[in-house]
Amino acid sequence: MVKDLLAHGLKAQSRSAIWQRNVAVNILLGLLAAYLMLTFLALGFFLDEVLEDIFPGRPPLEKFNELLVYSLMFGLFFRFLLQAFPLLDIQGYLLLPIRKSRLYHYLLIRSVFNIFNLLPFIIAVPFAAKVVFPQEGAAAGWAWIALLAGIALFNNFVGFYLKRQFSARPAAVLGVMLAMAAMAVLDWKGILPVSGYFGRAVGLALQQPYWLLIPLVLVAAAYGLVYQLLHRLTYLDALAGRQNAAQSSQGFAVLDRFGQVGSYLQLELKQIWRNKRPRSMLLISIFILLYPLMVVEELAEGKTGMVLFMVSLAVVFPMATYGQFLIAWESSYFSLLLARPVSSREYLEAKYYLFLCFTSLSMLLCLLFGLLDIRFVPLALAAGIFSMGVTAYLVLYLAAYNTRPVDPGKGGMSWDGVGASQFILIIPVFLPVMLAYWLLSLAGGHHVALAGLALMGIAGIMLKNRLLPLLQRHFERRKHLLAISFKQK
Repeated sequence: MVKDLLAHGLKAQSRSAIWQRNVAVNILLGLLAAYLMLTFLALGFFLDEVLEDIFPGRPPLEKFNELLVYSLMFGLFFRFLLQAFPLLDIQGYLLLPIRKSRLYHYLLIRSVFNIFNLLPFIIAVPFAAKVVFPQEGAAAGWAWIALLAGIALFNNFVGFYLKRQFSARPAAVLGVMLAMAAMAVLDWKGILPVSGYFGRAVGLALQQPYWLLIPLVLVAAAYGLVYQLLHRLTYLDALAGRQNAAQSSQGFAVLDRFGQVGSYLQLELKQIWRNKRPRSMLLISIFILLYPLMVVEELAEGKTGMVLFMVSLAVVFPMATYGQFLIAWESSYFSLLLARPVSSREYLEAKYYLFLCFTSLSMLLCLLFGLLDIRFVPLALAAGIFSMGVTAYLVLYLAAYNTRPVDPGKGGMSWDGVGASQFILIIPVFLPVMLAYWLLSLAGGHHVALAGLALMGIAGIMLKNRLLPLLQRHFERRKHLLAISFKQK
């Protein structure tokens, strides 16, 4: 029966209407996937040389084994944010005379076949063929690959478990994530050498393969944990009694005191909180906020242009990605908005304030990098103020050109509502800050350029009452076209 269910799932994927539309997007995604696979294959083949350059005097295999603990932690984090579990795929089978236990096993087995479980092997197999098998022998080499498979499967099941528990116990799940981050920081500082302990454990498994029983038991335990979770969640009353979740967004009601604009802003925040896709997009932004850490050395060398780009990317990314669909999020009830006495000015003003709120928050978080280097502070301020006074209007303007409907309830790696135009329209969002910085730095240098970016942003904020009517007229010209396009799903 499980075999038949897997065959049904394969046919559903191959016959999906999504792959029969948007040919250009499918070709673009295919080329991107091929490029990434070739890149990872090349990285895996030359990984030993890279490790020798970064960690001189350390055997590449020994260091790689230590870094596997980071692969486990970051892999779990990415799965929590991006991986979708095919839970709704059994909806059509629940009323048929099929044992639910078989449906649960089908879901768990099907979840194994995804890109997140494949990517580690694209890097690891060339490295194993070049380093592990010649140095340790065939038995140890296969044991090493089996250990990687165990890590991938453990992350697969635990990632889904944490994702399902997040809606019921968000504090506990965030505590797990923070604990992993703390372990990584302590290891990086040399206070608690977690990677060293993990590397020695992996080396022990290579020398004595029977230690592989431990990851095997952990995978089986994770499998059983998710199986029990599915058993509780496939009933309509599974969430009965959890009234706290229904009241979790009542704190937004304080915005009602700001009139109609506050009501619209409250609806936006509730939509983010209650739907998977916008919530996942903003959670991914937490990782993007760490991008400036990649250019700390460049800042010390005086390469401020690249640092400004990374800082502005971290500041703008949350609302730039969410802002692509700023109007399309309401595609399912956009016609209702047009039929009601809704003021376009207040509708757009609420979205502008939403941009300001999230950009201010990301800017404040980027200011914390000033603890590493004080020169991050003026860069974060300039990028944040410029985004609030210039980029915000660009996002609002470009959002009116997204005519593809979006289902905010879809989670994971959903490409619903994404077309080739979305990849093109995002470019003007990130280019103005770098273009303005380059032109101003040519005229007066680095400090003059940062001051100019801040002044441009302040001017944009002060001119809100003049710029929003222009955006309102642009929205009025396109709103009926948007309503027609949203219906053609």
